[in-house]
Amino acid sequence: MITAAPAARVLIVDDEYYFRQLLIHLIDWTSAGFEVVAEAEDGAEALRIMEEQPIDLIITDIEMPNMNGLDFVKAVRALDSAAKLIFITSYDNFTYAQQAISLGADHYLLKPVDEAAVEQALTTIRAQLKEKWEEERYINRLRIEAGYLGQPAAEQPSEEEGRQGSGNRLIRKAAAHVTAHYTDDTLSLQSTAAALFVNPSYLSHVFKKETSESFVEYVTNVRLGKAMELLRQGAAAGDSPVPKIATIAHQVGYKDPFYFSKCFKKKYGITPNKVYGGSYSE
Repeated sequence: MITAAPAARVLIVDDEYYFRQLLIHLIDWTSAGFEVVAEAEDGAEALRIMEEQPIDLIITDIEMPNMNGLDFVKAVRALDSAAKLIFITSYDNFTYAQQAISLGADHYLLKPVDEAAVEQALTTIRAQLKEKWEEERYINRLRIEAGYLGQPAAEQPSEEEGRQGSGNRLIRKAAAHVTAHYTDDTLSLQSTAAALFVNPSYLSHVFKKETSESFVEYVTNVRLGKAMELLRQGAAAGDSPVPKIATIAHQVGYKDPFYFSKCFKKKYGITPNKVYGGSYSE
């Protein structure tokens, strides 16, 4: 049975309130197959919205306070979001246009807004979204029939659910980055956010929300867990040379062995040398 495609969900991002209202009321969104579900005045606010709900189309300005449109879209792409993208800006700037294209912009329109141009862009994007959704349904159906998916068809993710999960993907990427770089004493929230092309405050917020611990707490737990592994390996080796605290500390990303010992005792209730039954070299 062929089902009607759902209304595509739209997020409008622009620091000018009256422009957002103009765009909302200028276009017949329902007839075009879209629904404006949220609006934001800067990229930081928009990222929080995308964390909370699925978005199919982003319409954004470029020059905005706090986080501009280009940085916002870089952060969106780091989330693996496949949302379609329209830039509507006052800046007829070749460099901006180049960056917009590199970020996967579907359309780059100039203010004052041209109603016909927006409607034409929406028509094109609507057709692309319908084709994408139909392909996903078809592929899922084939995989179910072939037995590649363990879930019954009724339990397969809906289109709505399939749009979600951006926050989880970001956390997986951040965790993988920590695993790869925990030995580096320069690892931080800022360096990880930069590597993932997201705002540090946003990464911190999402990490705490998804894991119930701060990014710093997560890194500390990873490092101390690795340290415990190394200590136990040394203890089990028996006659093998016992490494110094400073060596273990350095191997898990701590410059200061005394601070490492303090953190270790706080987490495990014993000092590192006790793991060796008191034979650990200071």
